Amino acid sequence: MVQSYKIAFYQTTVVIEAARGASDERLAIDRNDGAVTCVSASAASSAFAVAPQRTMTAHGIMGIISLLRGPYLVLITGREVAGSIGSSTVYRASEIRVVKAAIESRVLSGTDAFDEATYLRLLDSALAVNSFYFSYDTDLTSSLERQQQKRQGASGSLPLYRTANDEFFYNKYLAEPLISVAASNPSASAFVLPVIHGFFECRQVMVRGTAFNYVLVTRRGRKRQGTRYFSRGADEEGNVSNFAETEQIVDFAAPNASSTNPDLAGTQMSYVQVRGSIPIDWAQVINMRYVPKLNVTVDESRERFNKHMMRLISDYNDVVAVNLVNKVKYEKPMGDAFSKLSQEFKSPHYHYTHFDFHKECSKMRWDRIGLLLDELAQFTAKFGYFKIKHDPRALSQAGEPLQLQVGVVRSNCMDCLDRTNVFQSELARVVLTKQLRDVGVFTDVDEIANFTGMRSMLNNVWADNADAVSCAYSGTGALKTDFTRTGQRTKSGALQDGRNSVERYFRGNFFDGERQDTIDLLLGTFKVTPGTPSPFTDDQTIESKTLVGAVYVCLFMLAYAFLYPRGGHWFCLSNFVFTSSWVFVLGFVAFTVMKSHTAELLNWPKLSAYQYRPAVMRANSTLSLPLLDRLLSSPDAKASLRNDEIKKSWPTDKKLA
Repeated sequence: MVQSYKIAFYQTTVVIEAARGASDERLAIDRNDGAVTCVSASAASSAFAVAPQRTMTAHGIMGIISLLRGPYLVLITGREVAGSIGSSTVYRASEIRVVKAAIESRVLSGTDAFDEATYLRLLDSALAVNSFYFSYDTDLTSSLERQQQKRQGASGSLPLYRTANDEFFYNKYLAEPLISVAASNPSASAFVLPVIHGFFECRQVMVRGTAFNYVLVTRRGRKRQGTRYFSRGADEEGNVSNFAETEQIVDFAAPNASSTNPDLAGTQMSYVQVRGSIPIDWAQVINMRYVPKLNVTVDESRERFNKHMMRLISDYNDVVAVNLVNKVKYEKPMGDAFSKLSQEFKSPHYHYTHFDFHKECSKMRWDRIGLLLDELAQFTAKFGYFKIKHDPRALSQAGEPLQLQVGVVRSNCMDCLDRTNVFQSELARVVLTKQLRDVGVFTDVDEIANFTGMRSMLNNVWADNADAVSCAYSGTGALKTDFTRTGQRTKSGALQDGRNSVERYFRGNFFDGERQDTIDLLLGTFKVTPGTPSPFTDDQTIESKTLVGAVYVCLFMLAYAFLYPRGGHWFCLSNFVFTSSWVFVLGFVAFTVMKSHTAELLNWPKLSAYQYRPAVMRANSTLSLPLLDRLLSSPDAKASLRNDEIKKSWPTDKKLA
């Protein structure tokens, strides 16, 4: 398979060559309009006889994106080995660059130049995360079972992009120009590299002389992706926010696996779980308070709910939905809505259960999650797991499936992060124990807790997975990971959760609007169109800017009173009066902001419309000062102002000094 690419920049064309492992085909990208064509090596040699302006190499091509100036290449220029699945190596993209492919003579000025720089900054931010993974010879977007199903249904060997799962093909939008060329010229398929966004970890485990790889991979969906408060619920097509598939693989087909039991050689077992936002029309609208305003629309959500569940049933057969939100207070409307639509959804392939995680596991009684696992035991046994046997002498060839996973557990809480992470990790342990017992690695009485090294490894891998998914959605690490890492709740973990919760508040209110823009631009939810108005206009009013300035002044004066107290010490009466005065002013400003100006001070997405954004209150929108208009307006505007209007607005005959 192709593992490196050479990119040559000519005056009007960019030529991409597969350095090894492909045919003699080249991709040619027009630097004017971004059109992509496939040319042979001989044609490329004759057409581009002159030396290129510059060359560079890359490990993969995520795709092409067109901005105001023209096309840009998104290239994987750094990689590191993350592990393997069977004999296939999996890489993490350690560096991704956005490289200008547009013609050099095309320049921008004014607002367009500012917008282009902003688009590039957003793209760099979206690609700077360390959670993009790819492989050159295995379909990382699909579970082992789905890969087997596609191999059985195919007439021959298909390129990776043809077998990729559309939901988890994270760079699908960027790769569309390349896919279009590959559809008519199969040789160009070597340039299309499916990439997932999420988590991948591979660890070797040794149990009583038997070695195998434990692999955990989480694939985040691309069809309704975003940040915590700006992407909630389900859209009209049934796609839900923060949708992710997590697959646990026990791999005896890895090159470093070994066993005294020859029947285990070439064996792979996998178990899949999914998570996703509650599939109704709902939102949490930021309002500068710690708890946002909750909007829930049940009646209009029925079609969205049905589409989502029917898709899950189509993909995974049977579905058990595990709802972990609170049954009381703030989260109650969410639980009631999910329960109502579940009761109305008549399908023998669907089952719903509601487990109030915070109530049942309150006061650090985390062992009570076993109540939920016991309830689900019948479904865990019924659904089973996927198991396949490969020929140890030909691991790259398709093996023979021995059993299938015929159902999936879908879990959620409000964010599908913290409570969901704890539950998924515990369910995975139950299934892993059963898998190892079934193949004889564990005896009938063995438990994971009996093997200290294995238990510690699982704790840390699942906690790292929780942090990766949480950082992508909320911007911070996950909560409750102390339990995931150590098996118990600790006071230091509770303090860390408090820190993360405060950080989530500030990110959600003052930073995540721009982060939502980075995702919308990367996934094609927003497409740059030259000639349209700039989306980056300043929508803050003069009043809000003044109030922000007043906050800074108050904070400065309070800091001054702390560092240089009046009267020589903090508790002097004059210093107390001085400090109290500024605290009062700060409180008044904060009250004014909360009352009338949260809409323009919060950080909202700019590229895609957010339907719950409140209107900006402009206190001076109807203010008219014709005297100033007369002094500052153009000559034509001045002539249109009548003297009686000026006198009415400024009723005095006195001259200004």
